[in-house]
Amino acid sequence: MSAPASIPSRIIAFLSSFGLAAVVLGLLLILTFLGTLEQAEYGLVASQERYFESVFVDRIDIGACWRALAFDHYWNIGNVILPVNILPGGYLLMAILFVNMFLGGLIRIRKSPRTIGVVISHFAILFMIAAGAVTYHFAKEGILNLTEGQTHDEFQSFHERVIEIEAVKPAGEKRTALVIDQRLFTDLSNSSDHGKARTFTHESLPFDLVITNWKQHAEPKRATDVTRGDAVDGYFIQALSRIDPRTSQLLADEALSQACIAIAKDKKTGAEQKGILWEFAAAPWTATFGDQKYLINIGRRSYRLPFAIRLDHTEQEKHPGTERARRFTSKVTKLHGPREEKRVITMNEPVRGEGYALFQSSFDDGTASNAGGVKRSGFQVVENPSDHWPLISCIIVSIGLLIHFMMMLSRAMKWNPWIAVTNTLLIVTAGFVIAYWKL
Repeated sequence: MSAPASIPSRIIAFLSSFGLAAVVLGLLLILTFLGTLEQAEYGLVASQERYFESVFVDRIDIGACWRALAFDHYWNIGNVILPVNILPGGYLLMAILFVNMFLGGLIRIRKSPRTIGVVISHFAILFMIAAGAVTYHFAKEGILNLTEGQTHDEFQSFHERVIEIEAVKPAGEKRTALVIDQRLFTDLSNSSDHGKARTFTHESLPFDLVITNWKQHAEPKRATDVTRGDAVDGYFIQALSRIDPRTSQLLADEALSQACIAIAKDKKTGAEQKGILWEFAAAPWTATFGDQKYLINIGRRSYRLPFAIRLDHTEQEKHPGTERARRFTSKVTKLHGPREEKRVITMNEPVRGEGYALFQSSFDDGTASNAGGVKRSGFQVVENPSDHWPLISCIIVSIGLLIHFMMMLSRAMKWNPWIAVTNTLLIVTAGFVIAYWKL
C-alpha cells in the first residue's frame, strides 16, 4: 500500500492539473466576453483596466452588457451593477496560467523524443505570457504632435499624469523639474476641509507642497458660497461627469482633465500659498518665495526620445468619392546629433529606432482647427522592451507543433521521424527565406 502524497506534492499536482487550466481558460473567455461588451460604453482603456489588468474585477455592469447585445430593444433593464469582487481579473488569471503551464507543461510532462515538440510549444506559450507581463510593467506609450517644419524630441504619455515643480530660470539656462508620480496623489480624492492630504518635500525647495482634493475629471468653478472650505481665491474644483453627453459613453482617459488643490507651505515661517492645479489651465500656478518663482502644474508625463523628429510633409489619401481617410502619410527626418535620416511613416508602417516605434496616429489639414492651414500629424510613440517577443514566440510555437505533427505522421507512415522532421524544417526555413527575400 503506497503512502499518501505529501501536502507540497498535492499543491503541485493541483497547480499543474488540466482541470485548473480548463477553469482558467474558461474564466479568461468570460472576461473577454464581458470586457468586449462593456467597451462599447466605457471605452477601451477603462475596460482593459477593469477586466484585463486587474487582480480582481471590482464590478460588472450588467446594464451596459445588456445594451451592447441590443437586448434593451426587447426589455430595458436599466442600469444594473453587479458589485462583485470575487471574479479574478486577467492579471491574476495569466499569472496562474503561467504557473500551471510551467509546472505541467515543462516540469511534470513526460519527456521523450515524442514530446519534444509539445515541450517547445509550451515554452513558447510561457514566453508569450512573459512578453505580456513585460509590456504591462515596462512599456511606455504616448503621443507626439508635430506641425509641418516642427522638430521635437519629447512625447507625452497617454495615461500617466504627474505634478511638476519647476523653478523659473533666466532664458537660455537648462530647465529642470521635480516630478510627483500620479500613484502618490490619485487617492487624495476627498474635499480639502475634511479629507485626505499628503505633503511632499525636497531639499532643494524652500517650501513643502501639500496636495489634496484630487479629482479625476473636473474644472474650476466660481464659488458663490463664501463659506466653502475648499474654495481657493474664490474658486473651487467642480467634479464633472465622465459620460460623454454626445455619445452617452465613458470619456476616454485622454479626454479627462484632472485637478487638485496645492498648498505651498514655507519651511521657515509656515506661511501658506494656495492654488488650484488644473490639467487644462492656460498656465501653471505660480508660487513665490523671496525672489524665486516656482511653476507648479498637473499634466501628462513627458518622456524624452534619444533622437529628434522633424515633420517635413504630411498628407492624407481619401477613399474615392468620400471624405473618409484611406491613408495618412508623413515624411519625416530623424535627427541624431549631426546625422539626418529621411524616413516615411504611414499607417501600419512605423519608424523604428533605439527601442522606439513611431506610428502614424492622426492627421489634421489645418482647416478645422483654426491652425491657419498648417498641417499637423500625430504620432503614437511606443517603447516596448518585448516588442518582438510575441512574434518570436509564435514562430517557436509553430516550430514545436510542426515537429510534433511530423513525429505523429512519421509513426503512422513508418518513416524515420528525425529525417522527416529535419527535411520539413529545412523546407519551411527555405520558404521563409525566399518569401523574405522577395518581399
